[in-house]
Amino acid sequence: MSFIRQVVKTSCRAVIPRRMFMTCGPSPGRLPGGRRGCHEVALTFDDGPDPDITPKLLDLLEKWQISATFFVIGEKVVRHRDIVHRIASAGHGLGNHSYTHSEPHKTSTRQFLDEVRKTRDLLEDIGNQPCKLVRPPKGKLTVGKQVGLWKQGMSIALWNIDPRDYQMQSQQQAVDWGASYHPRGGDIVLLHDNHPWAAHIVRVLANNNDQAGCARYVRLSEWVQR
Repeated sequence: MSFIRQVVKTSCRAVIPRRMFMTCGPSPGRLPGGRRGCHEVALTFDDGPDPDITPKLLDLLEKWQISATFFVIGEKVVRHRDIVHRIASAGHGLGNHSYTHSEPHKTSTRQFLDEVRKTRDLLEDIGNQPCKLVRPPKGKLTVGKQVGLWKQGMSIALWNIDPRDYQMQSQQQAVDWGASYHPRGGDIVLLHDNHPWAAHIVRVLANNNDQAGCARYVRLSEWVQR
Protein backbone atom coordinates (compact mmCIF):
# COMPACT_ATOMS: atom_id res chain seq x y z
CA MET A 1 0.00 0.00 0.00
CA SER A 2 1.37 3.44 -0.91
CA PHE A 3 2.15 6.00 1.78
CA ILE A 4 -0.57 8.34 0.49
CA ARG A 5 -3.24 5.60 0.57
CA GLN A 6 -2.17 4.70 4.11
CA VAL A 7 -2.53 8.31 5.23
CA VAL A 8 -5.99 8.53 3.65
CA LYS A 9 -7.09 5.31 5.38
CA THR A 10 -5.81 6.53 8.75
CA SER A 11 -7.52 9.89 8.33
CA CYS A 12 -10.84 8.29 7.38
CA ARG A 13 -10.66 5.97 10.36
CA ALA A 14 -10.12 8.91 12.68
CA VAL A 15 -13.09 11.01 11.55
CA ILE A 16 -15.65 8.63 9.99
CA PRO A 17 -17.86 6.33 12.10
CA ARG A 18 -17.01 2.64 11.93
CA ARG A 19 -20.47 1.86 10.57
CA MET A 20 -19.48 3.81 7.43
CA PHE A 21 -15.76 3.08 7.05
CA MET A 22 -13.72 0.44 8.83
CA THR A 23 -10.05 -0.50 8.54
CA CYS A 24 -9.85 -2.18 11.94
CA GLY A 25 -12.12 -3.08 14.82
CA PRO A 26 -12.59 -1.61 18.28
CA SER A 27 -9.64 -1.08 20.59
CA PRO A 28 -8.60 -4.17 22.53
CA GLY A 29 -9.91 -4.81 26.00
CA ARG A 30 -11.91 -7.32 27.93
CA LEU A 31 -14.03 -9.45 25.63
CA PRO A 32 -17.77 -9.66 26.25
CA GLY A 33 -18.08 -12.53 28.71
CA GLY A 34 -14.36 -13.25 28.32
CA ARG A 35 -11.15 -12.68 30.17
CA ARG A 36 -8.45 -10.08 29.91
CA GLY A 37 -5.60 -10.81 27.55
CA CYS A 38 -7.86 -12.12 24.79
CA HIS A 39 -8.34 -10.25 21.53
CA GLU A 40 -11.13 -9.96 19.00
CA VAL A 41 -9.90 -10.57 15.45
CA ALA A 42 -11.83 -10.68 12.18
CA LEU A 43 -10.81 -13.15 9.47
CA THR A 44 -12.07 -12.07 6.06
CA PHE A 45 -11.96 -13.94 2.76
CA ASP A 46 -12.13 -12.24 -0.64
CA ASP A 47 -12.71 -13.30 -4.26
CA GLY A 48 -14.87 -16.41 -3.73
CA PRO A 49 -16.84 -18.48 -3.65
CA ASP A 50 -14.62 -21.15 -5.17
CA PRO A 51 -16.24 -24.56 -5.75
CA ASP A 52 -13.17 -26.48 -4.58
CA ILE A 53 -11.55 -24.30 -1.94
CA THR A 54 -14.43 -22.56 -0.16
CA PRO A 55 -16.26 -25.74 1.01
CA LYS A 56 -13.01 -27.14 2.47
CA LEU A 57 -12.38 -23.84 4.22
CA LEU A 58 -15.91 -23.88 5.62
CA ASP A 59 -15.30 -27.38 6.97
CA LEU A 60 -12.19 -26.12 8.72
CA LEU A 61 -13.94 -23.09 10.22
CA GLU A 62 -16.73 -25.32 11.47
CA LYS A 63 -14.25 -27.73 13.06
CA TRP A 64 -12.59 -24.93 15.00
CA GLN A 65 -15.80 -22.97 15.62
CA ILE A 66 -14.37 -19.86 13.97
CA SER A 67 -16.62 -17.12 12.63
CA ALA A 68 -15.51 -15.20 9.54
CA THR A 69 -16.71 -12.82 6.84
CA PHE A 70 -16.72 -13.68 3.13
CA PHE A 71 -16.57 -10.88 0.55
CA VAL A 72 -17.94 -12.59 -2.54
CA ILE A 73 -17.99 -11.69 -6.23
CA GLY A 74 -21.49 -11.47 -7.73
CA GLU A 75 -20.86 -13.41 -10.93
CA LYS A 76 -19.41 -16.27 -8.86
CA VAL A 77 -22.42 -16.13 -6.55
CA VAL A 78 -24.67 -16.79 -9.55
CA ARG A 79 -22.69 -19.95 -10.36
CA HIS A 80 -22.35 -21.19 -6.78
CA ARG A 81 -25.44 -20.10 -4.88
CA ASP A 82 -25.34 -23.29 -2.82
CA ILE A 83 -21.95 -22.39 -1.38
CA VAL A 84 -23.08 -18.86 -0.53
CA HIS A 85 -26.18 -20.31 1.13
CA ARG A 86 -23.92 -22.58 3.18
CA ILE A 87 -21.78 -19.60 4.23
CA ALA A 88 -24.86 -17.76 5.47
CA SER A 89 -26.42 -20.84 7.08
CA ALA A 90 -23.21 -21.49 9.03
CA GLY A 91 -23.50 -18.04 10.60
CA HIS A 92 -20.63 -16.39 8.77
CA GLY A 93 -20.91 -12.84 7.48
CA LEU A 94 -21.49 -12.07 3.81
CA GLY A 95 -19.94 -9.04 2.19
CA ASN A 96 -20.15 -7.47 -1.26
CA HIS A 97 -17.02 -7.55 -3.45
CA SER A 98 -18.67 -6.15 -6.60
CA TYR A 99 -20.10 -8.22 -9.44
CA THR A 100 -17.08 -8.72 -11.73
CA HIS A 101 -14.08 -7.60 -9.65
CA SER A 102 -13.02 -5.37 -12.54
CA GLU A 103 -9.88 -3.26 -12.33
CA PRO A 104 -10.69 -0.18 -10.21
CA HIS A 105 -8.98 2.33 -12.52
CA LYS A 106 -10.92 0.94 -15.50
CA THR A 107 -14.30 0.96 -13.76
CA SER A 108 -16.44 4.08 -13.76
CA THR A 109 -18.27 5.19 -10.65
CA ARG A 110 -21.60 4.35 -12.26
CA GLN A 111 -20.53 0.85 -13.27
CA PHE A 112 -19.03 0.14 -9.86
CA LEU A 113 -22.14 1.27 -7.97
CA ASP A 114 -24.37 -0.72 -10.33
CA GLU A 115 -22.25 -3.82 -9.68
CA VAL A 116 -22.49 -3.33 -5.92
CA ARG A 117 -26.27 -2.90 -6.12
CA LYS A 118 -26.64 -6.02 -8.29
CA THR A 119 -24.49 -8.13 -5.95
CA ARG A 120 -26.31 -6.81 -2.89
CA ASP A 121 -29.65 -7.91 -4.37
CA LEU A 122 -28.24 -11.41 -4.93
CA LEU A 123 -26.85 -11.73 -1.43
CA GLU A 124 -29.95 -10.44 0.28
CA ASP A 125 -32.04 -12.91 -1.70
CA ILE A 126 -29.83 -15.82 -0.68
CA GLY A 127 -29.19 -14.79 2.92
CA ASN A 128 -32.69 -13.39 3.50
CA GLN A 129 -31.25 -10.46 5.45
CA PRO A 130 -29.70 -7.06 4.73
CA CYS A 131 -26.16 -7.12 3.32
CA LYS A 132 -24.51 -3.74 3.82
CA LEU A 133 -20.84 -4.64 4.06
CA VAL A 134 -18.80 -3.86 0.96
CA ARG A 135 -15.12 -4.20 0.12
CA PRO A 136 -14.07 -2.64 -3.19
CA PRO A 137 -11.72 -4.68 -5.40
CA LYS A 138 -8.13 -4.18 -4.21
CA GLY A 139 -9.48 -1.80 -1.55
CA LYS A 140 -9.34 1.08 -4.02
CA LEU A 141 -11.96 3.83 -4.05
CA THR A 142 -12.36 7.27 -5.54
CA VAL A 143 -14.22 9.95 -3.60
CA GLY A 144 -17.19 9.55 -5.96
CA LYS A 145 -17.37 5.80 -5.41
CA GLN A 146 -17.02 6.20 -1.66
CA VAL A 147 -19.81 8.78 -1.44
CA GLY A 148 -21.97 6.67 -3.77
CA LEU A 149 -21.62 3.66 -1.48
CA TRP A 150 -22.69 5.71 1.52
CA LYS A 151 -25.72 6.96 -0.39
CA GLN A 152 -26.64 3.29 -0.87
CA GLY A 153 -26.33 2.78 2.89
CA MET A 154 -23.26 0.58 2.56
CA SER A 155 -20.53 0.09 5.18
CA ILE A 156 -17.04 0.06 3.67
CA ALA A 157 -14.77 -2.56 5.23
CA LEU A 158 -11.06 -2.68 4.42
CA TRP A 159 -8.28 -4.34 6.49
CA ASN A 160 -5.09 -3.70 8.45
CA ILE A 161 -3.36 -7.12 8.19
CA ASP A 162 -2.42 -8.50 4.76
CA PRO A 163 -0.47 -11.80 4.63
CA ARG A 164 -0.49 -11.56 0.81
CA ASP A 165 -1.59 -15.17 0.55
CA TYR A 166 -2.38 -14.57 -3.13
CA GLN A 167 1.37 -14.28 -3.74
CA MET A 168 2.39 -17.36 -1.75
CA GLN A 169 3.91 -20.29 -3.59
CA SER A 170 3.89 -23.05 -0.97
CA GLN A 171 2.15 -24.40 2.10
CA GLN A 172 5.27 -23.67 4.13
CA GLN A 173 4.98 -19.95 3.40
CA ALA A 174 1.43 -19.99 4.73
CA VAL A 175 2.43 -21.96 7.82
CA ASP A 176 5.34 -19.62 8.52
CA TRP A 177 3.11 -16.55 8.29
CA GLY A 178 0.52 -18.09 10.60
CA ALA A 179 3.19 -18.97 13.13
CA SER A 180 4.62 -15.44 13.07
CA TYR A 181 1.30 -13.63 13.43
CA HIS A 182 0.45 -12.33 16.89
CA PRO A 183 -3.22 -11.31 17.12
CA ARG A 184 -4.07 -7.79 18.26
CA GLY A 185 -7.49 -6.63 19.23
CA GLY A 186 -9.31 -5.13 16.25
CA ASP A 187 -7.19 -6.76 13.55
CA ILE A 188 -8.94 -7.35 10.21
CA VAL A 189 -7.01 -10.05 8.35
CA LEU A 190 -7.26 -10.14 4.56
CA LEU A 191 -7.26 -13.66 3.07
CA HIS A 192 -8.55 -15.17 -0.18
CA ASP A 193 -10.66 -18.28 -0.67
CA ASN A 194 -9.78 -18.59 -4.35
CA HIS A 195 -6.23 -19.62 -3.36
CA PRO A 196 -5.33 -22.72 -1.30
CA TRP A 197 -3.07 -21.06 1.25
CA ALA A 198 -5.71 -19.39 3.41
CA ALA A 199 -6.82 -22.75 4.82
CA HIS A 200 -3.27 -23.50 6.00
CA ILE A 201 -3.08 -20.10 7.69
CA VAL A 202 -6.41 -20.69 9.42
CA ARG A 203 -5.28 -24.11 10.62
CA VAL A 204 -2.14 -22.66 12.20
CA LEU A 205 -4.04 -19.78 13.82
CA ALA A 206 -6.63 -22.19 15.20
CA ASN A 207 -3.96 -24.48 16.64
CA ASN A 208 -2.14 -21.54 18.19
CA ASN A 209 -5.36 -20.24 19.69
CA ASP A 210 -6.26 -23.68 21.02
CA GLN A 211 -2.99 -23.71 22.92
CA ALA A 212 -2.81 -20.07 24.03
CA GLY A 213 -6.47 -19.01 23.99
CA CYS A 214 -5.50 -15.53 22.85
CA ALA A 215 -8.12 -14.67 20.20
CA ARG A 216 -11.85 -14.68 19.57
CA TYR A 217 -12.67 -14.65 15.87
CA VAL A 218 -15.70 -12.53 15.01
CA ARG A 219 -17.78 -11.40 12.04
CA LEU A 220 -17.20 -7.81 10.91
CA SER A 221 -20.90 -7.08 11.44
CA GLU A 222 -20.32 -7.44 15.17
CA TRP A 223 -18.06 -4.38 15.03
CA VAL A 224 -20.10 -2.13 12.78
CA GLN A 225 -22.26 -0.61 15.52
CA ARG A 226 -19.68 -0.48 18.32
